[in-house]
Amino acid sequence: MQLQFSHPSISDSEFVERIEQKKASFYRVAFGYTRNEDDALEVVQEAVCKAYTAKWRLRDPERFYPWFYRILTNTALSFLRRRPPQGAVREAWDALPAEDGEERWADSLWLREELGRLDDRSRTVILLKFYEDMTFREIAQVLRKPESTVKSDYYRGMNQLKERTTQI
Repeated sequence: MQLQFSHPSISDSEFVERIEQKKASFYRVAFGYTRNEDDALEVVQEAVCKAYTAKWRLRDPERFYPWFYRILTNTALSFLRRRPPQGAVREAWDALPAEDGEERWADSLWLREELGRLDDRSRTVILLKFYEDMTFREIAQVLRKPESTVKSDYYRGMNQLKERTTQI
């Protein structure tokens, strides 16, 4: 007797196509966690491998992106737990060009540093909200949390950022 899965899986070519379509978005999310180009690429690569080997478990191919973002964020958090602690501002940030002047560049560095100081839950929600332009509902799907919890994490993180700006 052969076991049959009742839910459809996506083909290899569909998987690759979907990854290619949003690879820049995946990189931005990973970079938001790692704050380093090489580490972000490693996180994305690891997440793609994990997703590929588990793609048969995806019950609804229409929910590919929330499913993959969940894998990506979990992979990034695991990566950070495995990595030895590093300085708040990393070499990659120092190499960023000051496109709109020194002040804007300094503000960008400050914001990235402060995002890194937030708790994982708040940082994840803020990154997905601003860098990926996701709605609270979409973020809740990605994180498998109630929308109200996602909003609480978002507002807690934003309040922490706001408090730190008034201390400057």
